Amino acid sequence: MMCMGDALKLESRRRIYESIRSRPGTFLREMERDLGMEVGMLSYHLKVLVDVGMVRMEQEGNHVRYFATDTVPLADSRALSYLKNRPTRTILMFVLYNGAIRYSELVPLTGASKSTLTYHLKRLESAGIVQISEDRSKTISLVDPNKIMKLLLLVQEDVERDSADALIEIWNRLKER
Repeated sequence: MMCMGDALKLESRRRIYESIRSRPGTFLREMERDLGMEVGMLSYHLKVLVDVGMVRMEQEGNHVRYFATDTVPLADSRALSYLKNRPTRTILMFVLYNGAIRYSELVPLTGASKSTLTYHLKRLESAGIVQISEDRSKTISLVDPNKIMKLLLLVQEDVERDSADALIEIWNRLKER
């Protein structure tokens, strides 16, 4: 059995581990694209890193997300996984920015359909990330806004990529005119 110290002797494995540490919650295809490595090689090295306890895997829908065990506490990995997902991140950022917000206000802000928004909010509520109160109107608030702000720093690259994608989309629309 390999020990933790031996696990990082290979340059390719060090690159994979550093990628996971710098982008917690990344998944296999992201690493394939970012590191320029074949899926088979990535899978092998990820298994080694998981077996020695340096990396943990978290299933999220059809994706398996990877976290360095010394970077993100297990309790925060689910919230971080939601922040890695663009639609959920959008919802969380609007709720973080606005504080408690009515469902009817959130629909146009996110641009999501009511069914999509409801789906994501149910997942976030069951994970203990948002609280939904239903007095006269449905109101959404974050359970721990400080935690979400700290975790957003870990997905800064994804947030920046969203902005770049939006700018490219606007640019392409302008070119079509």
